[in-house]
Amino acid sequence: MLEVIVQNPRDAYLAEKYGANRMEVVSAISEGGLTPSYGAIKEIVRASKLPAMMMIRPHSFSFVYDGPARIVMERDIELAKEVGVKGIVYGGITEDGNIDQELLEKVIEWKGDLDLTFHRALEATKDIEASYQVLRTYGQDINQLLTSGGTASALDSMPRLKQWINDSKENPSSFKILVGSGVKPENIAIFQETLNHTDYHVGSAARETNDFAKDILKEKISILKQHINQD
Repeated sequence: MLEVIVQNPRDAYLAEKYGANRMEVVSAISEGGLTPSYGAIKEIVRASKLPAMMMIRPHSFSFVYDGPARIVMERDIELAKEVGVKGIVYGGITEDGNIDQELLEKVIEWKGDLDLTFHRALEATKDIEASYQVLRTYGQDINQLLTSGGTASALDSMPRLKQWINDSKENPSSFKILVGSGVKPENIAIFQETLNHTDYHVGSAARETNDFAKDILKEKISILKQHINQD
């Protein structure tokens, strides 16, 4: 499964045309990706039949959310249901650097039947292994964990990612690992040699000159898919 970040209807059209399996819909990628506007998500879902995962992130200051931000997030999740996305992408932590379990439980309640990916807010926690174990306790309500394994590039966290992938194989009822950050056509073979994995997430690496202002390229998607689909 190859998930590609999209920001507009053209991105969504090209992602589907060139063979991506799913799209993560965001705005403000220069801020790390925020909740898309109503108009953007509506038109993106109309432009592509790919399953859409909608980012729920009201600001880029941190992954700590106060009362007003939580109200915004609840409203945006209602919007996600209305426009017909497959699921939402969310992550929240407390001021002291732990998983915000109270908010996570609310998000799980608010999302209803939507899929849930917990994103790389995990990397911002003070103890990534402890935080991962907390998330595992919600494994039946979280579908995927988008993670680099704790480093800027997932290439530098192969042993941890391998262990987490093994965890998900041993407990299929819990979430799957979605490997992201640093995944490129140029190194996907290295990932697969070590991880022999199925689920990857890419952003700028799917585009011309690795630039979010440029189009998604067929050849880049093809290389990624070729390696992911190998037995």
